[in-house]
Amino acid sequence: MLPNSPLPRRLDLANGPIFCVEGLAMRSLIRKDRPMTEPRALRRRTLLAASAGLAAPGLLRGARAATPDTVRVGYFVSTDPTMLAKGNGWFEQGTGGKIAWNEAGSGAEINTAMAAGSLDFGLGIGSSPVAAGISLRLPYKLIGMVNNIGGGEEMTVRKAANITKPADFIGKKVATPFGSTSHFRLLGFLAVNHLKQGQVTVLDMNPDAIVAAWSRAEIDAAYVWPPAKSKLLTDGGIVYDTWQPLDKAGYDIANLIIVSDAFAKKYPDAVVGFLKAYGRALDEYQTHPDAAVKVIAQQAGVPEPTAMADIKEYDFIPLKAQLGPDWLGSAGHPGKFIDVLHRTAEFLVRQRSIARAPGPQAFAAGTDTSFAARAAG
Repeated sequence: MLPNSPLPRRLDLANGPIFCVEGLAMRSLIRKDRPMTEPRALRRRTLLAASAGLAAPGLLRGARAATPDTVRVGYFVSTDPTMLAKGNGWFEQGTGGKIAWNEAGSGAEINTAMAAGSLDFGLGIGSSPVAAGISLRLPYKLIGMVNNIGGGEEMTVRKAANITKPADFIGKKVATPFGSTSHFRLLGFLAVNHLKQGQVTVLDMNPDAIVAAWSRAEIDAAYVWPPAKSKLLTDGGIVYDTWQPLDKAGYDIANLIIVSDAFAKKYPDAVVGFLKAYGRALDEYQTHPDAAVKVIAQQAGVPEPTAMADIKEYDFIPLKAQLGPDWLGSAGHPGKFIDVLHRTAEFLVRQRSIARAPGPQAFAAGTDTSFAARAAG
């Protein structure tokens, strides 16, 4: 059941969206995940302000490296292979520790939790909050990719709103989770189409709140990811294509994997195992899509046909390919995606979301592909 959400706040473009922590009183952090055996509505939101401290050091077993007792993962309910690895327990197998799953509503919340030392991994965090996090020198490293988002996140408009061109958004209410890749793309859409502050009402809503507000006809459009996007489309919505021109204009977005510096230093083998678990899930989806989607749909709480349609909108990059020049690159040879993060940070500065963007070298330094190289074999 979707909760009744409080009245969302309006985006003040003069001050910019909140992508991370910078002297701000942030909303509460990650909440512990409820058992996925119970059907539940989409809920990626509330992060637990302070979960347990870092897991006690794992005991050495002979010559084996230390194993964590608990691994704290911030994640998103989504229709992608992360849900397959989660549902099958592969992350536990890969890390050797019990996973404390903490559901997030945006990458900004994961950034805040990382700054507070409340998470070990961020799974599926968007590239825009990662660009902000590296700019602010948050204590984590980018270690892998989940996907190149492409059309997976897109503008959905209400048919009755008669929105067919950018000018039709003037006077309309558009919802998106602030500090997310969808938010970044929406801001890019406004900038590219010269829509000024005050012409469009942009509302900060979680995906579940977006679905609820849509059902009450309180919003005209939303920029969000599946499965929330899919629910809007089945309830009188249509896709308003934006992603291809926005990608060409430099507003590329991806879902990424980050790890805290403290955890990576203490448990490097567990980091490799975590990436191997995701790589295994991606391989399983690509070789046995029907069986994989059954688990993904169950974890995401959507019908199998919806999950299959959603997952096909993403571009998944195998671990080995991520080490190539088009993506993250390798040690001493940064890939093109490092430049994407730099350009993203520069845009966030123009939007006053962060104070400054460091040079490209900072984003290369904030990326560690050594774990992916080991995981890819």
